Amino acid sequence: MENKTALIIGATGLVGKQLTRQLLLDDNYQVVHIFVRRLMSLPIDADPNNKLIQHVVNFSNVVNWHEKLAGDELFCCIGTTLKQAGSKLNQIKVDLDLPSEIATYALNNGVNKVILVSSTGAKQDSPSFYLQLKGQLEQNLISMNWHKVIIVRPSFLAGKREQLRVGEKIAIWLFIGLKYLPFIRRYRPITGKQLAKKMRFLANSDLPDKVTIKELEQLF
Repeated sequence: MENKTALIIGATGLVGKQLTRQLLLDDNYQVVHIFVRRLMSLPIDADPNNKLIQHVVNFSNVVNWHEKLAGDELFCCIGTTLKQAGSKLNQIKVDLDLPSEIATYALNNGVNKVILVSSTGAKQDSPSFYLQLKGQLEQNLISMNWHKVIIVRPSFLAGKREQLRVGEKIAIWLFIGLKYLPFIRRYRPITGKQLAKKMRFLANSDLPDKVTIKELEQLF
């Protein structure tokens, strides 16, 4: 048993919510800090050991609360879509600038491990704007002086979201229907619960390399 302190950004999202619940029940973690725009409600039995500490923060002014980013592991589950962001500039702020800034403060405060939710196909020179951002964020974290960097690259995320993503829903149905085709399997959906479980497993593993990247097939 370890007495680790976890930090989660993106805790109200599909993966972050599942991850929060799992870490609260994991004996390796003594405290779980989540940074949110509004308080997150959990079932009464979700936190039997009172581990959860919620910080309601303004993500536009991280400098005002950066000292709270102290612990052992930073889980980065934050992300948006171009439609939700409203513009490419806003998506850059959410998907790249904000997590990079938070990671920098966390590292300076003594956090030594970061676990990032990226995406299948993440690459700085990708023709996809979204995958460019994910690739750039990966490189930003890798270039920092972390003891360990763990990156998971899921494809479509399946599960109940607060905000409906119609295009993603349609894609998931198609991929499920065609899941046995070899070229489709590379992009098959994974649930938020499955991904959170894998992230938790990797965070608690004694990984030999400074940087570990897990592609979709390695996440199941």
